[in-house]
Amino acid sequence: MPRVEIKIGTSEHAFDCDEGENLLFEAISRSIMIPFNCTSARCGTCRIRVLEGPENLNEVGDREVLRLGEEPVESGYRLACQTFVYGDVRVEVPQPRLF
Repeated sequence: MPRVEIKIGTSEHAFDCDEGENLLFEAISRSIMIPFNCTSARCGTCRIRVLEGPENLNEVGDREVLRLGEEPVESGYRLACQTFVYGDVRVEVPQPRLF
């Protein structure tokens, strides 16, 4: 059973889930609040950065590249709503920049 670790600011959360489950839905079902609006890759709100285990996730899809851009995707950014877990992974939710 894959282990998911999520860092949000100074908080860290961890849970086990079934293989092939959606990262966003699994997190929010456990009251781990990854910000989101649409769940369909239209808004980009559920941006995460993969810290460990990118090989244990589904391949990056065209929607993610379109929404995030190629450079951020190459730097490990994904959309949680489009991310499916197949093995252990560690991610972080980037904090919004304050201007």
